[in-house]
Amino acid sequence: MHVERRFEVALCGYYGFGNLGDELLAQSAVRLLEQCGVQRPRIIVLSNDAAETERFLGTSAVNRWNLRAVFTALRESRTLLLGGGGLFQDSTSFRSPVYYWSLVRMAKLVDCLPWCFGQSVGPLNGKLARVLARDALALCVKRGVRDRFSLEELNNWGLDAFLSPDLVFGLEPFPVAGEAGGTRMILNIRPWKNGLPERLAENAQEYARALGLSIRGISLAEEDTRTMEDLARRGLVEFEGIDRWDPRKRDSLVFPEGCRKAVGMRLHFCILSAMAGIPLLAVPYDPKVLGFAEILGVPTWNPGMPFTVPAEDSLLRIAGLREEVGRIFKETYQSLGER
Repeated sequence: MHVERRFEVALCGYYGFGNLGDELLAQSAVRLLEQCGVQRPRIIVLSNDAAETERFLGTSAVNRWNLRAVFTALRESRTLLLGGGGLFQDSTSFRSPVYYWSLVRMAKLVDCLPWCFGQSVGPLNGKLARVLARDALALCVKRGVRDRFSLEELNNWGLDAFLSPDLVFGLEPFPVAGEAGGTRMILNIRPWKNGLPERLAENAQEYARALGLSIRGISLAEEDTRTMEDLARRGLVEFEGIDRWDPRKRDSLVFPEGCRKAVGMRLHFCILSAMAGIPLLAVPYDPKVLGFAEILGVPTWNPGMPFTVPAEDSLLRIAGLREEVGRIFKETYQSLGER
């Protein structure tokens, strides 16, 4: 006999840490679930800041580090959605694949169906991290990944998967203050290794100076702000200012006036710039950024390559992805069976 559970979906990801991209993934997942008929009271989110997530999303939320509370949430949910992002990677921390593997295993213990959508898989440098990622993803009843690298990885593991656009394509584009075009280039730099932030800052400054453009920094996380401030102090780049896009402050989520070009490292800076119709140069520090650039036909830059931002935008391709993400998400959710 079918027993109705309190929640239809337990939603997990890197939520509640103040990172704009991840908070937008959560917001889009909730909206797409609503379009499938799942109301917000039937969704519970695993979050680093449960109170703020409840306020921001209007759903239930639980502290992701409280294992007893998480276990209860999974026991009371019909499905567990790994809601977008690069959850299975060990380039920043080995804890990430361990944590999400643990969630999937707990879900199976209480007959909660795990599924994923808009995932990136990797980089996975350690053998144990690969074993945990493969085991967790093998337990998912549906596997949607957002780039060909992840699709190839899962296929190599003998797992069926399908391409699903990044969840952020399901949101409305951020507005651009004033008229399009102008004399400003926006730049996003995040911390990374091998001197990439420094090389990017120097090349961006040289390019902007040659075109007579000012540079405005766009930060999606506090670590971005610190990195760009440090690069400016060292004289590698000159910012007219740095805007911190804060998911808790809706009025901060706007592109500055006069954006003529966009250059950035973070995936969601690239996605949001493309959605706003700003010509973009992507810096693929991670395979997920390269995968996005390939899908949209956006040029990329690595040290040693010519630094040129295109004149044209990607709006025609964006329109197709925005339609696609809603359709594929709905088909995937409906395939999970009776609610």
